[in-house]
Amino acid sequence: MSAMVEMPIEPDLAVQFRRGEDSAFDKIVERHSAEVAALANRLLGWPGEVDDVVQEVFLSAFLGLRRFRGQCLLRTWLFAITVNKCRSWRLRRRRAFSARVIIDPDDLSGLDRSSDRAAMDAETFARVRRAVQALPQKYREVVVLKYLQGLETQEACELLGLTVNAMQVRLNRARARLKEQLGDLFEEKP
Repeated sequence: MSAMVEMPIEPDLAVQFRRGEDSAFDKIVERHSAEVAALANRLLGWPGEVDDVVQEVFLSAFLGLRRFRGQCLLRTWLFAITVNKCRSWRLRRRRAFSARVIIDPDDLSGLDRSSDRAAMDAETFARVRRAVQALPQKYREVVVLKYLQGLETQEACELLGLTVNAMQVRLNRARARLKEQLGDLFEEKP
């Protein structure tokens, strides 16, 4: 769904919720939970924790929705909450486990890979996924938001609190690191 179609609908749901229509929040959850879960899954890399993060996202949204004024898409606002919750989860996890977690490429539950599978086989997909997950957080976030979630550059910048220039620098550095790890995927075959 394009941003042009969403804009008139979503502020109405937020307004309805502020008026006390709790069913409006149910519609918000129904409309956005899959995208929020996909984003959390891609940022965390630990599918077992995605449901907990999604619950935290929507709890925060429920508590904060009365202050939402529609200055951005509701989707963008929910993505910002998701990014922040994922950062918190990663920090907690890092403190709890000093060893690095290796992502099991066979455990890709909850991730819609239909478009990814069309472009590459399962082994290649797993390599790319591991490479993205191995990126430092600030690079992984821009790659996931821009390329995997399909956000426009400006929307991703607003969500992360970055300038367009900072976003481009992070994207370039992330692409360079990915090319180092996945260079053979980019070489021309004879």
